[in-house]
Amino acid sequence: MWKDCLQTAGRFLKKKVFKPRLRGLCIRMITWYQKYLSRGTCLYTPTCSEYTKRSINNLGVVRGIACGIWRILRCNPLSKGGIDPAPEAYFKKRWLL
Repeated sequence: MWKDCLQTAGRFLKKKVFKPRLRGLCIRMITWYQKYLSRGTCLYTPTCSEYTKRSINNLGVVRGIACGIWRILRCNPLSKGGIDPAPEAYFKKRWLL
């Protein structure tokens, strides 16, 4: 009985406490980078750091960072650039009014 309660509490803490804090930490680190280190020169719109922030917010930490790394690899002087929006989570609950 106690084991089931502890497992349930562990799942709750993992989903509601630790993941949002890790997401917030990553987004704060990227915001610090944008404010103090970035020059804002990117061929794409939104910039690569803003794209990574949006990907982390929409897809989660691991997939968002992977999308951000892929975007940074594509952003080079030989690419055309342009508008490249961050991916959305397809199975996310969406409310329609």
